[in-house]
Amino acid sequence: GLSAGGLIVASAGRLFGVKAFKPITRLAVLEATVAVMLAATFILPDLGRPERMLNIFLHANLTSPMIWDISIVIVYMALSAFYVWLYARADLARRGSRLAFGTGTSERTLAREERAKGAMAWVALPAAILLHSITAWIFGLQISRGFWYSSIMAPMFIASALVSGLGLVILLALVLRRLGRLQFGDDLVALLGGLLGTFIAVEAFLVLAEYLTAFYPGAPEGDAVTRMLVGPYAPLFWFEIGVGLLLPFAILVVRRLRTNPRWVAAAAGIGIVGIFVHRLDLVLNGLSYANIQLPPGLPVGTDQGGEVAFATSYWYVPTIVEWLIVVGVLAFGALVFTIAVLVLPMQEPEAH
Repeated sequence: GLSAGGLIVASAGRLFGVKAFKPITRLAVLEATVAVMLAATFILPDLGRPERMLNIFLHANLTSPMIWDISIVIVYMALSAFYVWLYARADLARRGSRLAFGTGTSERTLAREERAKGAMAWVALPAAILLHSITAWIFGLQISRGFWYSSIMAPMFIASALVSGLGLVILLALVLRRLGRLQFGDDLVALLGGLLGTFIAVEAFLVLAEYLTAFYPGAPEGDAVTRMLVGPYAPLFWFEIGVGLLLPFAILVVRRLRTNPRWVAAAAGIGIVGIFVHRLDLVLNGLSYANIQLPPGLPVGTDQGGEVAFATSYWYVPTIVEWLIVVGVLAFGALVFTIAVLVLPMQEPEAH
């Protein structure tokens, strides 16, 4: 989501001629590249036997959304890395860096570079949308899990990606501006804040539409929503609604606050946390229901008498190992991004 949202912002700005986004385009592309690299890294521990990863391609099941997802992640990662190099190589050539691979700095070369960036925007934007849509279809096409089985899953994933991706770009841009690596005015911050508020409103509407459709008719899938409203996952759900959606929207809808970088940064950070909690709600609650809904269900452990206990639903909680894997991968991404920011030119020449 962070990756798709970042690249959508960068590509849409160039594709639709939004010149105000130019100072942060390189940052957004770099953020998208590092984020999708982490997305690919997260797949490896989930496989259990990562040394057998080649079997996914050697014996691919082309009807499975998993092979679609892994394929688009690899393609998207290559596109993003090429996009970063495309933006940076002219500046690297001026420095005499070998990373420029002999690229010149003549006007003719620079004009060709601009055309190449425009062409990449046409490819990167649909690729970013496709990346997150396929991820959503991994959930939404599972008819055995009613809580996930929904046609609205893909647009909801895109909306949440725009919130989290733009939120992270805003935070990183403000940090890099404070460190002197980027230069832009507060008018851009206000513009990004207004755009983020719009994305949050769309996300909130899709969440309402999704849960209302599942809960109101009294269908079996509504039980999962009931558990989110008043059950064990209620604290997460109401935190997502109250803090993750309503609070940042309330901040950004006020013009005086939207023009203040500190308030925009606060709303962006809260929005990212809200989307993360939304993902927890989606995954944890979905995994809490056994695929077999009829008694006796599936074994979920043992009772005090040593007999196997069965259930059709339970409370799923990630283990400490799972949380440590998440923290470790994110820390690795932060390290890679920091090194890239120090090595690569981040400021567009025209944005000085």
